[in-house]
Parts: sequence; C-alpha cells; structure tokens
Amino acid sequence: MEQTPIIESTTLPPVLEKKRYHDLDALRAFAMLLGIVLHGVLSFFPVPIWPAQDLQQPEINVPAALAAPFESVGLKVPADYSPYEFMLHAIHGFRLPLFFLVSGFFTAMLWRNRGLKQLAKHRAKRILLPLAIFVPITWILIIPVGIYGEAKNEEVRKLRAQTAKVVHPEAKPSAKEDTQTPAIDIGKAAGNGNLEAIERHIKAGTGLNQRGSDQSTPLMTAATFGRVEVAKALIEAGADLNMKSKDGSTAMLIASFFAHPEIVEALLEAEADPNIRNNDGATALDVAQMPWEKIKPIYDYVGPIMSPTGLKLDYERIRKTRPKIVAMLKEKGAEERGGVEAGLEGLVMLIFFAPVFHHLWFLYYLLWLVVGFIVITWLLGKLNIKALPDWLVTSPLRWLWLLPVTFLAQLLMKDSFGPVTAIGFLPWPPVLIYYAIFFLFGAICFGRDTFETKVGKLWPLSFILAVPPLLAGLFLVKSQDNGFLLAACSVAYAWLMIFGFIGFFRHFFSSENSRIRYISDSSYWLYIMHLPVIMFFQAMVSTWDMPSFPKFLIACAATTLPLLLIYELGIRYTFIGTLLNGKRTREKTPA
Repeated sequence: MEQTPIIESTTLPPVLEKKRYHDLDALRAFAMLLGIVLHGVLSFFPVPIWPAQDLQQPEINVPAALAAPFESVGLKVPADYSPYEFMLHAIHGFRLPLFFLVSGFFTAMLWRNRGLKQLAKHRAKRILLPLAIFVPITWILIIPVGIYGEAKNEEVRKLRAQTAKVVHPEAKPSAKEDTQTPAIDIGKAAGNGNLEAIERHIKAGTGLNQRGSDQSTPLMTAATFGRVEVAKALIEAGADLNMKSKDGSTAMLIASFFAHPEIVEALLEAEADPNIRNNDGATALDVAQMPWEKIKPIYDYVGPIMSPTGLKLDYERIRKTRPKIVAMLKEKGAEERGGVEAGLEGLVMLIFFAPVFHHLWFLYYLLWLVVGFIVITWLLGKLNIKALPDWLVTSPLRWLWLLPVTFLAQLLMKDSFGPVTAIGFLPWPPVLIYYAIFFLFGAICFGRDTFETKVGKLWPLSFILAVPPLLAGLFLVKSQDNGFLLAACSVAYAWLMIFGFIGFFRHFFSSENSRIRYISDSSYWLYIMHLPVIMFFQAMVSTWDMPSFPKFLIACAATTLPLLLIYELGIRYTFIGTLLNGKRTREKTPA
C-alpha cells in the first residue's frame, strides 16, 4: 500500500508518536462554545451593537480601593461597569487567540502525519466547504430574525421611553433634589434628550466628559441623536469640545456626519476645532461633503447597528441639511483632505468590516493562515532549513519574541482590548498578523515533548497573574491616549490565559472521555449554527419582565439544547457530520 510521503526537511521536530490529544480537542471545543456565551452577552452589552438589544443593562459600582491605584497615575476609572461588559472583554481577550493556537498545533500534526497535499485536501473539506455552505445559510436565517428583532426593538424603545418619563413632569424638583445626582446616567440622559436630568447632573458636579463603553462622551451622544438643547447645555457647562471617540471622531465630526446643523453651529460658536481628523484622516467637512453615493453605504452600515438605540436615519433630512453644514464649516475655514482620500473611508469599511461572513469569519482567517502555512513550509523544506530551537517554545526566553511581536500587532489595532473583529471581504492586516502569531506558536509546539511537560505547568499561577492586566485593560479601554499600556495589558492577558487553559485542560482532560469527546465533536456544528438561533431567543426574551441574567441563561440554553438534539438526530451520522468531523458510525446493539 502506497503511503503519503512526508517532507523530511522541516522547521518542526520529528513526531515522537502518533496520539490523540484529548485535552487539546476539548480545549478547541471550549474556545468555540465560549462564542455562544459571548454572543449571549451582547444582548445586554451597554453599547447597542446587537440586533436584539435588551432593556436590562445593569451597572455595578467600582470599589474606590480598586480604582485608587489607577487614578493615582492619572487614569480615569469609570464610576460604573456592566458585568456583561466585563464578561465580553474577559472572553474576547483570549478566546480566538487560543483557538488559533490550537488550530496551528493540529495543522502541524496533520502535515507531519499526512504531508502537505493531504493537509490541503483535509482543510479544504473541513474549512472551505463549511464556509461556502453555511455563510449563505446564515444570511438566509438572519434576515427574518433581524426583522423579528427589529420589531422587538421597537417594543424595547417604547419601554425605554416610558421608563425615562418623569412621574409628575409638571412638578419641579426641590432645591435638595436639584443638587443630587439623578439616577439616570448622564450618557443615557444625553441620548434620551432628558434636559432636566442633564441640568441636574451639571449642578451636582457630575463629570461632563466621562466616557461610555464606546468611549463616547455625553456631548458626542447628544451630537449623534441631535439633542440640540442637551448639547447646548453641555457646551455652556464646559464640556470638552474636542475630545475623540474610539474611532477618533469629535462631537463636531459626529454632528456633521449625522447632519445636525444646530449642534454644528453651537460647536463652531464655542470655538470647537473643525479640523480635527478621525482615525481614518477625515475631518468634519470631509464627511459633510462626501458625495451621497459614497457616503450612503456608510449610513446603510451604521443604521442597523445604531437602530436598537432608537436612532433612525432620515435620509431625506440628511441630504437636505448636509449642504447647510458644509457652508457653515467653510465659512469658519474648515479644512478638507480631498475627494479621493475622503472616499477611502467608505471603501475601507466596505472591504474589511462589512458583515460578509458574520460569525464564520474565523474560518475565513483560518483558511488564509493554513494557505500561508503550506506555502512557507514548502519553501523552508526546499531550502532544507532545520528544526527551530526548543527554547522558542518551552524556555522562559520565548517571551523575548512572543511578547514584542504580539504587542506590535495589538498596537496596530488602536485602543482595543484584544483583537478587533473584521468580517469583510478581505482580512484586516493587523488582525491577520495577530492571529498568525498564535497560529505559528501552536504549529511549532507540535512534536515537542517539552511542550507537553512544561508549557502550562504553572497554570494556577497563570490565571492569577492574568487578573491585573484584565482589570487594568478594562479601565484603560474607556480612557483616551492609552494605546501602549492597553496593548501591553491585552497581550499579557491573552498569553497568560492561554498558558493557563493549556495547563488546566492537560491536567483534567488528557484522558479519553466519551462525554467530552461528544461535546468536542458537536462543538463545530453548535458554533456554526448558533448565531441566528440565539438572536431569535434574545429578541424573544428582550421584553420579558425578569432580571437580565436568567434571560441570558435562557437564551444560551434554548440555543444549545435544540442544536445538540438536531446534531444527534440529523447531523452526526450524515454527510454534514462527515464534512465537519469525519465519518461517524452508530454503535451496533448486540443481538
């Protein structure tokens, strides 16, 4: 029987023995299943970035003792923090780096056992075909779910409007009440146009420039929703006119984009700088005079994302008021960057960030990494390059190359805790480089006995050491001009959690277990199909009168259990199951 040749000149050490890595199988499944939890969290995330936004957005006070060390060095710590925001960052900060590292390990194993040709065939079957099949299916299912979600969102908006109303609007607050901080957050009050609450916040001495979860200030929020009186009150009270949001936009640029001329005029009269550029290099004048056919796709992209907040884009109003804003900006000597450059922003958004692949974008990135692995491995084999030294993996000296290269990739993603999510036609280069580092490390780990004996050995200590960079990163992500320190926290947290979980799963899941094996096999199917399902249940429970955490559990359970049943009855032993996990045969019952 002819055997598949294996390249002898490699960058990896020879395989010591063929074995099944039950721990890493389970670890890969864990990373995918955490995606269901992460998407379950998004319904309650303080920033409305999800089709099924829930009313429940609880806040917890940050203890003064915890905030003091950060504030002593000039870092602004938010007064409150959503537990769902904490969960999101805590999971997102390590989940996909962990997944890509394990994927790199198994890619190298497959290559060493079967050769490059078989690796290419296997990955085409396991990654390319599921991507081609399930991306269209996801789109077909998400469209009606999105319509249903929007209907539920309308109910949510009505409930929010009711809860924001004053019980006795004709009654004026007493002098004592007038100086007390209102229960409603200043950012939410700005978004709702609650002028009375804003005025009470001002009198109570609330920080006018405090940032929300998206790093927007109350003035930016007022500029987004066109809350003219609120914006004027904040301007008069001394709010910072030139602060930047996460994408580098000022209140002036935001008001120009959403076409609110009264706010633009108020900002200009207060001498706000109209020439500040966002992260894409655009000024307020650029976005105000960008040709309609070029800016409309941006509105089409932003509109659905902002819809859960109650923001509705009136295209006719926007088209009519944009020339007025252009005239005001030019009168004040506003600068522009030129038509060609201005149009690049929309093009970049379309190519790299339009939701083409939805949650399956990770398969698309994995394909690029596998192709890169095949090409590089083939070239190195031709050059007869010998195995890389063991210290690259197991020695503490590994941090001399792992931390700097990961830090540089993280830094390129600009003020993000963990990687940004780019789901467009092409991979976003900083994100691809970032995941390639973890994939490469996983690949060079394969076949080394020292990896199995040393990496992750101190896993309890890794988890403990991961806590400080997580907490620091969560505070830093809401502040400004923190890129270097935030990137350092993100990188430290990601690697510490990865090494911690490698050790944890090796300690508890290294032996064969039929139940864990079943979960590992089903995890691919569960993750591929969960998104429209969990969105449906999130929308369904969004208006239920109950605490948020039970609704979170209900949505996750109602998604997982039916998909598990479908997997067992209609997927596991079919061609789809074979496509995802290889052929499975039913156990025969003894006669």
